[in-house]
Amino acid sequence: MSPTIELPHPVLYQNEDRTITLIDLPQSISFAQGTPGNPCTDALYSSPPLKKPYASLEPRSEKAKQKVQHHILSGSLSQTSFPRELLVQGLAEIRAERSLTFCCQRRISPFVLTHQKENRSDSESSEDWDKRIPEPKMVTRSMARGFNYWMSKKHFILPSSALSNGYGTSQMVDIMNQVVINPFPQMTHIHISETGTSYRMPPLSTFMFAKVGQLEASRFSNAACKILSEPTTSTAPGQFDFILLDPPWDNKSVRRSETYQTRRNAEEDPLTVLQEMLGRHIAPGALVACWITNKQSVRATALEIFETWGIDLIEEWAWLKTTVHGEPVCDIDGTVRRPYEILLIGRSQDITSDGREDSDSDVSVRKRLVMGVPDLHSRKPCLKTLIEPMMRDKSNYRALEVFARHLTAGWWSWGDEVLKYNWEGYWTKAEVQ
Repeated sequence: MSPTIELPHPVLYQNEDRTITLIDLPQSISFAQGTPGNPCTDALYSSPPLKKPYASLEPRSEKAKQKVQHHILSGSLSQTSFPRELLVQGLAEIRAERSLTFCCQRRISPFVLTHQKENRSDSESSEDWDKRIPEPKMVTRSMARGFNYWMSKKHFILPSSALSNGYGTSQMVDIMNQVVINPFPQMTHIHISETGTSYRMPPLSTFMFAKVGQLEASRFSNAACKILSEPTTSTAPGQFDFILLDPPWDNKSVRRSETYQTRRNAEEDPLTVLQEMLGRHIAPGALVACWITNKQSVRATALEIFETWGIDLIEEWAWLKTTVHGEPVCDIDGTVRRPYEILLIGRSQDITSDGREDSDSDVSVRKRLVMGVPDLHSRKPCLKTLIEPMMRDKSNYRALEVFARHLTAGWWSWGDEVLKYNWEGYWTKAEVQ
């Protein structure tokens, strides 16, 4: 008999009221690639866990301090703040659990290990490690622009033969700009012969490998209404119970790393596109979550979009990045950089039995803290295990992630990097326990 492989649960610690959580970032993505009946038993390649905080970016000279203060007063560096007492309480609570480790054992990419050995250093931050992994060139933006949107299928369901051999196609553009569906309760693969690459497709997952633009939005809406044509107890055709957004907000860290295209250099603003079209896909009473940076202007933009969609803010989470020793990766009161990112969670106004809108606008916003050791640059924890307890029916709900960088079992995913972490080169066999 083959030895069993038991992957750890991504939630390493959670207090009783779920206000403080410790999560393993790469394991949260691996765990969400499977289902209870068909769990994922492979490990996701990661960067080395951070052992010490990042080098400080805080100004040292009096002139530099005055310059930062000027930017703060002018609003260009105005930052949001998460309750300091909850950050301090969370760190203290986790450190008090002596038996806890801050992250699971990681499988480091061979490319990263080679680079680390050659340089005899492990001091590089996680912001640099993803540059060491030679990802395949999936598609250029010029190819995407030149693709004939209206000659391709609007959606494509993988055939049953894909379960045994995967689904093969000649070029990456063959699966672009259309909704692709794995209708089976098992994982399968998509093979691209031109590049010799393969991508994992989790059980019951659906994706649209396309940018967020006007033409793509129309295509997505039409496909969603056709594929999700049967209403559920909580959704009308084409609607979702949970929608997660990770918009490409512009910031200095992203511009330095050049890891993805931001709103600033996009041909059309994806948030404007979503603001106009996504509301019709939000079910009454659905949850909508949006990652934001710590800039006040970004927060204001996100809340303005929530208001357009009739979303009331009900929760605010901070993802606090720590070292393996439980130290924040930088000063929690930093003026230039904060060690956390914010997730805004709202609920759409429900319709009561007498036809009135039931709003949560008078409900105070609940704060929660999610901690974890960071991984590759801009790789965020998968929220599936944390969001499901908030769903009205966690065994039967429709979810969509926009600007996704990996697929999730049972969910829809949309974005021009939607297959990034499902590339087979990011995966390896887990160690037998």
